[in-house]
Amino acid sequence: MSADPLEFVRIRGDQLRPKDGRYEIRVTNELEETLYVDRLQLLSIAHPADLDVFPNEGLTDPPKPFRLFNLRDKRPVALALDHDGHDVTGRVRRVDRQYPDGFAVMPFRGYAAQHTLTLDLGPVTGPTALLLTGWTDYAFSSDNVAASHAGLSLSPPALEIRDASGVWRTALGDIGIPVGRPQTLVVDLSHLLRPGEHLLRISTNMRIYWDEIRTARITSGGEPPRPLQPLTQQLSERGFSRPLRPDGHEPETYDYSQVSTRSHWKTMAGRFTRVGDVGALLASTDDQFVVSKPGDQIAMSFDAAGEAPLPAGWTRTFLLMADGFSKEMDINSASPDHVEPLPFHGMSRYPPPVPEQEANRAAQQRYRDRYNTRLSPPWLPRIELVK
Repeated sequence: MSADPLEFVRIRGDQLRPKDGRYEIRVTNELEETLYVDRLQLLSIAHPADLDVFPNEGLTDPPKPFRLFNLRDKRPVALALDHDGHDVTGRVRRVDRQYPDGFAVMPFRGYAAQHTLTLDLGPVTGPTALLLTGWTDYAFSSDNVAASHAGLSLSPPALEIRDASGVWRTALGDIGIPVGRPQTLVVDLSHLLRPGEHLLRISTNMRIYWDEIRTARITSGGEPPRPLQPLTQQLSERGFSRPLRPDGHEPETYDYSQVSTRSHWKTMAGRFTRVGDVGALLASTDDQFVVSKPGDQIAMSFDAAGEAPLPAGWTRTFLLMADGFSKEMDINSASPDHVEPLPFHGMSRYPPPVPEQEANRAAQQRYRDRYNTRLSPPWLPRIELVK
């Protein structure tokens, strides 16, 4: 079960153009997971074209607070060295699916030998941010169980800084990991770097692949986010986009224009949200979910006609705010083969204790009876103890 119910997907202005006065977005479930989508909201941010706007992303526990970074003057790092001292500066200069990958991998998915990536930022002046764009090869529940039997556990990426005397200190114990493929993490260095410091080191035993690393100047200049009015929000059974690996390497991407109804995944048994209009379910955070199975799609349109004309030299950045949970079908995950029990904000853990489940069911029974009417039967017979 996902530990961070709130995520922001950054969409550049050139990636989302109005069509007939609307912004059109599709959210598809391409994985062997059940999605519990509580809210989807599109935010529009107008800003000068020479300014970049990024949300404060990266999976941590506890989750990072919401923050927008206004950044200018992005530039590559002066030098990047991997754990063995090899120069990998070219591999982190731009997003091109070339990333430092020389660390040793363990026999458990998601695990690697402890390794570092050392960065020379060059001269640093004024409030500075570090932008890390990459993707994570995740460990799933069964991988973590197997690794624990070998005495291993995951160490999130820590940020270390070398002082003037050559001593490394840990500045942040967990900068977060990129979720989605790829994602950009922003690390505010303003209160971490001391005068004259410019050497950083990222240390972890996770399989995290950094594709681009840059610095930027933290500044101001953009307008506050503006929520856009949703016009339509429809759930349907669409199928699966064609997976692609253009260079034969991870991460996998998808071609939305090519769709197949043949599923490579199992579907959890239980009741999913019926197809059709789901706008009422996505309007607010209220634990009334769109319960989505593999192959589902939420098609949304938002009002673009109300957007004010942009001043000369300005553009827009969009944020798709998503609030909800997901659950995988790994055999060692909690409740991996059934949609129930439904999660909810404020639960003490997952699966929630029985009294919490009963209280939530009583509060949400009317919603469940109305919307969760799409039945998925068990894909394997239950194994019962025969006396």
